Amino acid sequence: MTLMMVTRGTRRGKHPGRIAGRVCGMTVSCAMTLAIAAGGAAPAREAEYPSGTAVVTKTQDVFGILHAGTISGELYIDNAFQIDQSGTAIDYGVSADGEAVARTVGGKEQVTGTSANTLTRVSSGLKAMPWSVHVRYSLNGPNVDSSAVSGANGLVGLHVTAAPNPLADTDYANTTIPVIAFTVPTKVTSEITGSSGMLVTQNGTDMLVVAVGRPAHTTSFDFFFTAKHCSMSPLAVAAVEASDTAEFSRSMTALATRASNLSDIAIGGGKHDTKLLNRLKAMRDAERDKAKSAIAAADPAYQQAFHDYMAAYVTSYTGHLSGSIGDSTQMSALLGTAGELNSDTPVARAVADISNATNDRSAARAHQGAADAIDDTIRQIELRGTTGLAADLKRQAASQTSRAAKDFKTGQKMMHDAMIPFSMAYTDAYTRHLSKMTGGTASGASTYAQQAIKQTNDEFASNKNLKADNQKVQAALDTMAAAKAREGQGKMLLTLAALVAKSATGDVSGASKSAEADWKTVSANGLTAYALQSGAGVRADDKAADGAGNAAPAAPLASTRSLYGLAGRQSHGIEADMSGTVNDVVAVETAAEIIKNAVDTLAPDGASASSALKRAIDEARAAKAKVVAPVDAQSSVGALEASRIGREGTSRDVVTPVNTHTAGARFLMVTDEL
Repeated sequence: MTLMMVTRGTRRGKHPGRIAGRVCGMTVSCAMTLAIAAGGAAPAREAEYPSGTAVVTKTQDVFGILHAGTISGELYIDNAFQIDQSGTAIDYGVSADGEAVARTVGGKEQVTGTSANTLTRVSSGLKAMPWSVHVRYSLNGPNVDSSAVSGANGLVGLHVTAAPNPLADTDYANTTIPVIAFTVPTKVTSEITGSSGMLVTQNGTDMLVVAVGRPAHTTSFDFFFTAKHCSMSPLAVAAVEASDTAEFSRSMTALATRASNLSDIAIGGGKHDTKLLNRLKAMRDAERDKAKSAIAAADPAYQQAFHDYMAAYVTSYTGHLSGSIGDSTQMSALLGTAGELNSDTPVARAVADISNATNDRSAARAHQGAADAIDDTIRQIELRGTTGLAADLKRQAASQTSRAAKDFKTGQKMMHDAMIPFSMAYTDAYTRHLSKMTGGTASGASTYAQQAIKQTNDEFASNKNLKADNQKVQAALDTMAAAKAREGQGKMLLTLAALVAKSATGDVSGASKSAEADWKTVSANGLTAYALQSGAGVRADDKAADGAGNAAPAAPLASTRSLYGLAGRQSHGIEADMSGTVNDVVAVETAAEIIKNAVDTLAPDGASASSALKRAIDEARAAKAKVVAPVDAQSSVGALEASRIGREGTSRDVVTPVNTHTAGARFLMVTDEL
């Protein structure tokens, strides 16, 4: 199981404070605990930690990674700087020994009103998060490892606990609102139950589950569903600060947006394999245009075909009614309609039309699947280059094509199973409305058919039980559409494999490239997770090669390369194998989509909110009001310095309290999908 955390924050100020840092931890499953030793020594004297000449406000999106089978706990921290006053901005990381490590943001002076971004990777054990998350699984009662749940049949339980971490050196657990969200495919289960206050909605081919925790409280949730070949998405636990629903929606949406753009943030648009990338981007855009036009044509056509089919179906049914109609389906009339399906009749033609329209609706998604395949390949090339990629794409193509065929058959069966109760419920409702209009007799019933159809359609849009029948049909449609999208992915992946194999542009991450070339290419494109900026800790000849020529800040620089994932490598090289980074990015971006949908469920219009969310917001607002009180009378440090350090002298920076320009934080924690 992978557990990933994300935060974001901002604070204004130029001078460092004097607070010792601690770290926080996170656990996965009942037997797995992440215990991280305290790190981050307190600054001894302000003079040792230059703050630069700029006035800057920094926000943070921090992705904390736990990989399946091992506890690694890396943090990927996206720092966004807003320059409030021109000058040189200094930001700090921490070394493997917990010492502050300085760097100049952007390697140059910044201009008032501009912004800058860096991405930092912090090694396991140096820092973690204020929320500790425990995840346990059960199968038919007993607790089991997550691997035992994957693909299993039976009653699956998911037991999640989110608790403030006492080791954290920030106070975010007191003021942030934790939200738990995950999805389960409708083909796995049709119903999910659990703790009071959770929300379950259908989102395409998935059941989306959302639950809201409480600031500063330990919150536990239990979720249960009867699974067939169990699978589920990553579990996402997000936490943001918010004083009202609108702010909650904005913060969660911004968090999800930053997470969904992690690869762009990390790479900044790689310049390697330029010719191939440009061709792929043109292909992606063309497929997206085809998908947009195909879906725009196919969806309304399907809706019309379905409407025509139901009208032909009940019109035929009406023609076979006899005697007293009653208030439910007349089986003799239904059998008469069934007999028409073997002839050239309006209802038989309507069946053929709806079948074709259903297939066309699904096939229209193939272009979207192709576009997604191209987009994913572009990201992989930007992150890892093309070495070995063609073979990977062929394997992915085979997997996607095989799964697409199985999923489409599943969707067809779902449609068959859904249409029987739907049709019976529809004719029951139609017969009831028709009976009222005719006085209960079949005589003259055809006169009222259209009016009865309209009333039946209106009832299906409002009646809870009838809506459920309709949703099952929709789930079948979505499953078939998703299968065709996957088929489109598979076909496109084969095309991409051939293009990559024929590409003559080379690969910057290949063994034939020198470490120095890797350094230049990646640092030029923004992957600051692996490099220091402005020559901090870089040799003089590195500066000359880089062209930066900036003097390193007068601050501790020991063990810097260990911090940024470069331990044991050449002095200015990066990791050639980026597969771990690719997997991390995929996990973050998958979680981002879940969070976006969770926001829509909890606060659909950005103003109204569920009762659990309202309570959490009230508690967060009250907690925030307490900690923003003046601190000069409560603290041994001065009011000005304390305000720069953070509320009541607590650091607002996830990495080190030396960064007094950081103002707040947001968090996201994610497990592996099953």
